[in-house]
Amino acid sequence: MAQAAKILVVDDEPSVRWAFEKTLKKAGYEVALAETGTKGLALFESFQPDLTLLDIRMPEMDGLQVLERVRGMRSDAQVIVMTAYSDMDTTVAAMKLGAYDFLTKPFNIDECLLLIARGLAARRAAADLPAQTAVSTTGGLKGNSPPMQEVYKLIGRVSAEDVTVLVTGESGSGKELVAQAIHYNSNRSAKPFWAINCTAITESLMESELFGYEKGAFTGAVAAKPGVFELAQGGTLFLDEIGDMSLEMQAQLLRVLEERQIVRVGGNKRIKVDVRIIAATNKDLRKAIQEGRVREDLYHRIKVIEIRLPPLRQRREDIPLLARYFIGQYANQKKTVPKVLSEEAMACLVAYNWPGNVRELKNVIDQVCTLTRDQIILVDHLPPEIRRGAPASTGLPARSPEPGGEPLARPTGLAAAGSSPDVLPKPGPATGAVLPPGGPAELPPATTPVVIGAAETVAPAGGLPEDLVGALVAREIKAGRAGEVYEHLMDQVEKELLRQALALFKGNQVQTANFLGITRNTLRAKIEKYEL
Repeated sequence: MAQAAKILVVDDEPSVRWAFEKTLKKAGYEVALAETGTKGLALFESFQPDLTLLDIRMPEMDGLQVLERVRGMRSDAQVIVMTAYSDMDTTVAAMKLGAYDFLTKPFNIDECLLLIARGLAARRAAADLPAQTAVSTTGGLKGNSPPMQEVYKLIGRVSAEDVTVLVTGESGSGKELVAQAIHYNSNRSAKPFWAINCTAITESLMESELFGYEKGAFTGAVAAKPGVFELAQGGTLFLDEIGDMSLEMQAQLLRVLEERQIVRVGGNKRIKVDVRIIAATNKDLRKAIQEGRVREDLYHRIKVIEIRLPPLRQRREDIPLLARYFIGQYANQKKTVPKVLSEEAMACLVAYNWPGNVRELKNVIDQVCTLTRDQIILVDHLPPEIRRGAPASTGLPARSPEPGGEPLARPTGLAAAGSSPDVLPKPGPATGAVLPPGGPAELPPATTPVVIGAAETVAPAGGLPEDLVGALVAREIKAGRAGEVYEHLMDQVEKELLRQALALFKGNQVQTANFLGITRNTLRAKIEKYEL
């Protein structure tokens, strides 16, 4: 039999401690109580709780001080703070110190139990997946897919050869990383690597940025300044989005590439430069040539060797490696323990189309690592566009187990209502909601009989008819008890909605929550409430 989880309650109010002791023991937890922050810290060391409930306003030592000490003792400590004063400063301070969540007194004990269960399940899941935290801390390109292997081969071949390289690929695919890999594997690795974005610099400044300027060359030029060609002397100059460079600057760049000499703006002295050029673009340069936006002679000059970088959607097998790498990067920067992606969350990442490529993936990982208090990243923690868009993107296999193999339910025994589909489901016809693997054909027809008591009527696809809604409300008003009518009516409708939705998706909570437009945590709480 599994050992009961340990809960430490630190609160100076006897009634609160008594209520928690009674409730938590009944729920199957092992409980320890402390009336002050000092005693709470001592118990934290000796009792070693799995989760701590901590009051903010206490004598001797307030909860924020206790929280800071607790997180200092154990960085993975799960702490839920409680207070009757829910001001912004207190909430923000608690979250910055690493609180798992925040409860405002008075609170619903059932919701509190669900929150405790969720925190414990996330902690168990993170402990069950230690292998995922072993990530590389080195920089550069990541990926073991066949398309990336071809990229690596080309990098290896051109690095030692001092030739001009054109890197092509969609925005965010990592073109600058390819340029850096070429540089740091070349004979020029000990010399500077300089990058300049041709889109980010205005046409009037481009010449001075590339070639530098002399003192007095223009208003504000109070001293001479070298350009990137001089700064990268002996090394590599990376010209990103070269297709956005003006025709005039293209002509000047072509002359420099041929003569290997530059002249600063406002100067008359020729300066020899020894720089390797690596250019990059996300545009179709041949089409740009036909449209007169790119010089053909420059195109052939920079395209001695072309390396085409595949978009992330064409190398989905690299997504887990990249995601874990970015999680490791974030943890190193913040000096924290790396978080872990659940299998469901990873399946969503792999299935999503990533229009922003690797850059978008990194931004998503940084976002969820910043906002997620759990040690494990669940599907619910991912941005809505990832949750909505992932199933539509691919038919890749995906499992959807509960984290750590256990349902996120309180210990009174709510069984998980999930099942594991063989493939990610398709989006709904209009809303992007998740439908069963069979698609829309498995949904009920657009016009479905709705039964109330012994009466039956037909509900059109746009919603329930007014007479049916009126009959339902009238019955409740007639038979309901004063003060309970609204809640009882809403509960009836909500319970039946959840029951039918869960049945439609064969109990899969992720798909049901997406279809209804609610989070899975909300769905779990309602399943618990209605005992579905």
